[in-house]
Amino acid sequence: MDIIDELKVFDDDLIAKLNTLSNDKIDYWDIRAGLTLGNHIDFTNQKSKEVSSYDVLNCGIRTFLNGGWGFYVLNDLDKASILQGFSKAIKLAMQSELLSKRKFQIQERKPLVKDHKIQSKIPLKEIGIEEKISIVEEHEKIASNYSKHIVNTRTVYIDNHKSSLYLDCLGSFLYQEMEILRLFSSVYASENGVTQNALNSVGGIGGIEILKNEKASNISRQSAEQAIQLLHAKSPIGGK
Repeated sequence: MDIIDELKVFDDDLIAKLNTLSNDKIDYWDIRAGLTLGNHIDFTNQKSKEVSSYDVLNCGIRTFLNGGWGFYVLNDLDKASILQGFSKAIKLAMQSELLSKRKFQIQERKPLVKDHKIQSKIPLKEIGIEEKISIVEEHEKIASNYSKHIVNTRTVYIDNHKSSLYLDCLGSFLYQEMEILRLFSSVYASENGVTQNALNSVGGIGGIEILKNEKASNISRQSAEQAIQLLHAKSPIGGK
């Protein structure tokens, strides 16, 4: 199975050690680990409020014994840290079992082994942060210049590349990769003491191709147009 380097620590050797540690101590364990790479770009009135890139690596360990659960979270994905965290999760499950009044078991199931990757047509990594900033700047310019009655604009771009792994003592090993992108446009218009706001967004699972359509290209213009239209909207006639 082709997985990212950061998650290759969960190999057969580590899984064998986890099973050895848990043997005759707990009934069940599972681990969820993942890496998220992302960008956040936030502009208001054509000025930058935030431009950031980040990567978040985390791992959650869950253990179970006769109705008692143990949980442990760590950010260091080296074998020593994982084994240490796993041992702590075992102790927590054992302590929880002693305090639990309701005893029960987890039903066994067949192990699942699957590699699921959602391929983007235009991966996020194919354009740099500078080009992503330019996209936001262009939408800000379009909204701000739409009308003299536009008093406030905000455009937010968010993207994430997520790689996640799930494994358990039953032999399950599930790996997933996907990308998510969202673009938000908010515009305020004001006239004669009346202020109105319009908000639109596009996004979903995928890469830069999400922005390569008419709806995405016109999102800031649409927000500006709607805000202006709302200034002149009439109240509905009240019912009897």
